[in-house]
Amino acid sequence: MDGFKNIKINNFRGIDHLEIDDFSRVNVFLGQNNSGKSSVLEAITLSLGMSNPDMPQAINATRARRPFSNFIDIKYFFNKLNVAISPEITMTQTDGTIRHLSLGLTYVFDELAEPKNEPIRQTGSIVYVNTLEMNFDLTVGASKQQFKSWLRVNPAGIIVNRKIADGYMERLRGWLISADLMSNNTVNDLTELFKRNQKDVVLSLLKLFDSKINSVEILNDDVYIGFDGLSEMLPSRMTGDGLRRYLSIVASAANSMTNIIMLDEIDNGLHYSAYKKLWEALFALAVSTDKQIFVTTHSKETLQKLNQMLAEHPEYQNEMRLYTIENTLKKGFQAYKYTYEGLSGACENDVELRSIV
Repeated sequence: MDGFKNIKINNFRGIDHLEIDDFSRVNVFLGQNNSGKSSVLEAITLSLGMSNPDMPQAINATRARRPFSNFIDIKYFFNKLNVAISPEITMTQTDGTIRHLSLGLTYVFDELAEPKNEPIRQTGSIVYVNTLEMNFDLTVGASKQQFKSWLRVNPAGIIVNRKIADGYMERLRGWLISADLMSNNTVNDLTELFKRNQKDVVLSLLKLFDSKINSVEILNDDVYIGFDGLSEMLPSRMTGDGLRRYLSIVASAANSMTNIIMLDEIDNGLHYSAYKKLWEALFALAVSTDKQIFVTTHSKETLQKLNQMLAEHPEYQNEMRLYTIENTLKKGFQAYKYTYEGLSGACENDVELRSIV
């Protein structure tokens, strides 16, 4: 499996420092609201796109549920909005490669000049920035390669210059699925799957959700679904929220072109009766496509259905890790790890896992 073994986060969003170790194939993050669960997914996504200077704005646009994000919003990646202290993300891949990313916001007078670690321009309490720097490196054994990507905007916030790191090609491909009911990439995912003669796989997964579904097609750049007893197919936007959410998730997970899936709030838009079906589909797809999946949730019912599914499928039990993320008073941000045995014991004894302290 091409994926990650651990992550270390410093000064990223609301997280000053957090380390999470021993990732498995399917990794579930728990925690209270604003505990940093979504920020962990975004940190992984940013690491996967560390050569792309447009990635921070794309992530912010996903969080804000809008097509575009302002350049100045990049400051929200900086802990306590302090743009003088760089957010840093370090991840170890399953093959031992260590990747490290550091973000920087600076001001460069010449719109066309290469950034040279100029100081931030400030007048009183007003800080001026116009350049995003993504400094990253890869360490393989004793060899370390360093790279830089960057972009610059004019006073109106319009990008006037950018540069992609020379000599770097990203090998891992990831996709962040927000808490929205429908991923904007569903049509593309299904098109790719259909081209690879995988329509029957998609249909079987949809039938797992609803046995009355008998067909699925891409028509006029939209997803249409057929049901027993209906004379014509329905566009997915006319079906229930749960089915649309389920479809977007399984389509992304089934796409073999993607190595890593980040899924925020897996339970959003789904009736509790669908949770076990979705967990079963996710684990089956992760194994069959050799994919790594990261999930957030704060639903107790979701955890109970995960436990039930794993009890029925012992072959998946070692493929799961559960982490409760907590901002503690004495130790700061901590990630408390559980395997299947810990999840099973907690569910059996009604122990609360979503918050430790």
